[in-house]
Amino acid sequence: MSNSFDPLGEGDGREWLHPRPPSSNIRRFWFLLVILVVVLLVLWWIIFRGLFQGDKPSQIPVATTAAAPGTSQPLKLSAEDAKVVAAAQSALTAWGKFAVSGDLSELDDTFWKQGPQYKRLATEVPGIRKRNAGPPPYQFTLTPRRLLPGPAGQRVVRGSVRMSRPGEPTQSFSWDIYMQRVPGAGHPWRLWTVDTTRT
Repeated sequence: MSNSFDPLGEGDGREWLHPRPPSSNIRRFWFLLVILVVVLLVLWWIIFRGLFQGDKPSQIPVATTAAAPGTSQPLKLSAEDAKVVAAAQSALTAWGKFAVSGDLSELDDTFWKQGPQYKRLATEVPGIRKRNAGPPPYQFTLTPRRLLPGPAGQRVVRGSVRMSRPGEPTQSFSWDIYMQRVPGAGHPWRLWTVDTTRT
């Protein structure tokens, strides 16, 4: 009679020390291979997107395909608000020229250089110049819907913007355009930043 107790069955009682069956190793190999492929695909997508992001006209909020112009009544503006809207349209016109030239001087009179939008557009310069689209410029057409107070005395022009260029599909955006006053300047309002309308 044996004095040993083998809870794992016959043998030396240490089956857990034995190597895994070959089929288990194969399954583990294929599992790791699939994980590696997924990781590589994700990295490729991130790098590809980063390299070709500069091929866009410029970095702008999300667009939709153009819709038919609305039939709402024109916005009634005070004299000062009309200046804000005109300055916003001038900034968008300058943006359209910059989008084909990559020349930041196009934005000098209508954008705040310290503003977030100018800084974002500055990162687009290499891609725009590489694309070398040339004239004509993009046309940005602003249809204001509301003017709202913004932070630190800014004014927010909320409206729709249509971007068009011959040979390319027209796009439509719903934007909040943040304008900030320039004290004592010939252009009293300049574009600070642009954001997609949330409400």
